[in-house]
Amino acid sequence: MTRNMRMNRMARCLCCLAALLCLTLSLSAADKEPKMKRVYMFGVAVSLIDSTAYQTDVQVIDSAWIEPHQFLVDRALYSLQLQSHVETQEHHKNSICTIYFNTSPRKIQRKWAKVKKHCEKDPSIHYQILPKERFCFKTEEYKPVIIGEPEEKTNNSSKK
Repeated sequence: MTRNMRMNRMARCLCCLAALLCLTLSLSAADKEPKMKRVYMFGVAVSLIDSTAYQTDVQVIDSAWIEPHQFLVDRALYSLQLQSHVETQEHHKNSICTIYFNTSPRKIQRKWAKVKKHCEKDPSIHYQILPKERFCFKTEEYKPVIIGEPEEKTNNSSKK
């Protein structure tokens, strides 16, 4: 095979790859809006001051918003729900909270068991499970962020 033939073959391969990339990008661009899905989630709150850890039961959120890249929209707000509960109801300040979620109940149950095993293994952690009766996640309302839209101006005639 001559050098020119190899160069032509390589150029064709690069063209095919570029076309495939353009197709993939155009398909993903069409699907930029989050979609409402059923999500299974649990949360973990850890207080570094007194080594207390709370883990919620796995809960179902029927109307959670999932971005095209499988991220939970407003996941920080779910984390704040848990943090607020731990601070007000469990009386543990300065806790660090995280949320685990998945659309597959089997996968989230495995993750839940893994986190539980890790917390129970450490004797220095005071580990507690928060059942659904004590804490339940609330669905967060999705509001899309629009950049560049003009804000409403108020008519303020007192300023001159």
